Amino acid sequence: MKVVILAAGNSSRLINLTRENPKCLLPLNHTTILGKQLDSLLQVGLNEVIISAGYKIEKIEEYFEGHSWDLSIHIEYNPFYDISNNIISLWNVRHLIRDHPTMIINGDNVFDYQILETLLQCPYENVLMVQVKEEYDGDDMKVRTDGERLLAVNKSMMSSEASAESIGIMKFSASGINHLMDKLVSMATIKENHQVWYLRAIQEVIDDGLPVNICSIGDSIWEEVDFQRDYKRVRNMQWD
Repeated sequence: MKVVILAAGNSSRLINLTRENPKCLLPLNHTTILGKQLDSLLQVGLNEVIISAGYKIEKIEEYFEGHSWDLSIHIEYNPFYDISNNIISLWNVRHLIRDHPTMIINGDNVFDYQILETLLQCPYENVLMVQVKEEYDGDDMKVRTDGERLLAVNKSMMSSEASAESIGIMKFSASGINHLMDKLVSMATIKENHQVWYLRAIQEVIDDGLPVNICSIGDSIWEEVDFQRDYKRVRNMQWD
């Protein structure tokens, strides 16, 4: 299975912390956000990693010159990172993941490695990992489900309609990723789509009939670093 880490954005909401380095290289205990993700991948036996990068890509390249993992790492430059949303970061690596089972991870996710174990063990082919909460806010990527079958995913959904929140970690079978890449290629021909989240494409393949399911992270810990308050909360936490 290949792993795509989407880490191209310029992190405008964290600009005081990311003037010199991309968000994925923010320190996290003895490592970085990206380093923690790579350590987690190693713990579950995944070793083929593609990083879709843009902002301060040279810093990511320098990072790997000074660190080593027992991983195959390919860094793919997204030249449109500053004029598009993450749909283009995923579209940018389409040629590298076609015909391969693929895991997708948002570059600002910090999580226990057990979440990856749970995802790999989930029997469904196409799966979004989710967190169930009592309430959801406007920044949550909310999902609506029928049992474990995903019906809808967006941020505009009312909290009362939501079943859970997508955490930005998912897997697709080879045929599932091909469906998703075909959809991205089609969507990318329309300029307005360059500003949407890649989960819009997931919604469209669901609407086309591709079965996509959800799996809960349970008691495992996951955090998304969007704001300075998020980073202050997670940087000294103890992670599995």
